[in-house]
Amino acid sequence: MLKSTVFNLFFKRSAGHSKWANIRHIKGQKDAERNVLFTKLSRQVRVAIQEGGSLDPKANLKLSQVIEQCKRFNMPQATLNNILKSCENDKTNAKLHLLEIKGPGTSILLCEIFTNNLHIIKQNITSILRKNQSKYGDGGAVYLFEEKGIIHAENSNLSTKPNNEQIEIATEDAIDSNAEEVSLVDENVFEFLCGKTNFMEAQKILESKGYNILHSTVEYIPHKSVYLAEPEYATYEKLLSKLKEFPEVTGIYDNLCLMSLDSSYLLIKRKL
Repeated sequence: MLKSTVFNLFFKRSAGHSKWANIRHIKGQKDAERNVLFTKLSRQVRVAIQEGGSLDPKANLKLSQVIEQCKRFNMPQATLNNILKSCENDKTNAKLHLLEIKGPGTSILLCEIFTNNLHIIKQNITSILRKNQSKYGDGGAVYLFEEKGIIHAENSNLSTKPNNEQIEIATEDAIDSNAEEVSLVDENVFEFLCGKTNFMEAQKILESKGYNILHSTVEYIPHKSVYLAEPEYATYEKLLSKLKEFPEVTGIYDNLCLMSLDSSYLLIKRKL
């Protein structure tokens, strides 16, 4: 009887120790993911400053948008201030590079890298490509894509209207802002696709019509999308996961068809 009691007590203590060990492990994982996210956001800030030519968010729209994104992901203000200060004192020659990757099957990836040592980054990525049925492209893949402005904007004024009426109004607003496509992607949230040259102007027009810009960016959109068979897609996902681990990677674009496995997912898209 005594042995049983002692055994049960020992078991409970072990379970408790295991529980706290698991909590520490999960917390450690989340902290690591948070650090990776903040590192990537830090590099996006640097890219925005390099491309916008200013440390002033009022004079650099892209920087302003990245800062808003940092705040949405709960980056501490002190961390953000330190990033901006380091950018002000940064004397390195880090630049934005575009790597073309021929992925599994007929997939093509464009990988944006922000670094001052592209040679080392390419060497590190090479081994990952070999393990995932991939290799570097020969320089022609970029012509399979076109740079487009992507704007995610919310309009709470449309919240009382049914989806079909919302998309009708958003379509008119898209035409007025010279957008090419509009999609209802979430409750009161629309995605506007526009040309790179009228990207900034489109945002100003949408804001004048009562939209709140949640996020905007210029992305590479494929002229033609492809499907991958299940084994190839699994390999592609592994490749994508590995590439995202590099803090120097600021963006990854591909030519895969958008597919939703959830039949309840609603996407209303209209080409203008």
